[in-house]
Amino acid sequence: MNDPNPDRHRLHMGIAEAGKLLAVNGRHKEALNRYREALRLAHSAQAPQLFGRHYLQCVLESLEHLSDHVNVQDLAGRAADAAAEAGDTPFHRRDRASLLERVGVAQLKAGLRAEAEATLQQVIELAGPEGQPLSALLLDWMKRGFEISPGRLAEAQRRHAYWAVRPDTVDATRAIDVPVSSREIFHGG
Repeated sequence: MNDPNPDRHRLHMGIAEAGKLLAVNGRHKEALNRYREALRLAHSAQAPQLFGRHYLQCVLESLEHLSDHVNVQDLAGRAADAAAEAGDTPFHRRDRASLLERVGVAQLKAGLRAEAEATLQQVIELAGPEGQPLSALLLDWMKRGFEISPGRLAEAQRRHAYWAVRPDTVDATRAIDVPVSSREIFHGG
């Protein structure tokens, strides 16, 4: 199976990587534009779903860094519902749990503690405490009545490698900025 355009995946991957570079430098609004373009290109290149899911996680992280908790809850919630409809395999359950963890954290940050507790309980039911250790920790703290300050939450997120986009996971050599319309690159014109 020869791919007639082997660079088609390099382009969306490179644009996403450029978005990650922006994100690690705190430029999340610009990163969102790159992720949107990478998603569009991945879709038009018929890239495996794995790319779209990774780019979605990048989008959710930038939205969370922008304190856009409503959109994180909405987007991650819809993606979790889609994962549930796609199947009930261990992969689908882990995927759904990961997305629901984002919902629960966004609810917690938005001050919706009861909703966050219910969502994180769903996460544990789907993935188990070993599968989503941050959810298990946050749920334990909530059940014990602990106050979860923004600093305490941020430290727990860091300790449990919650963020996929970090300086140690970004490869600047793979980043491709969009100097011309990617439609021109893709379609010759």
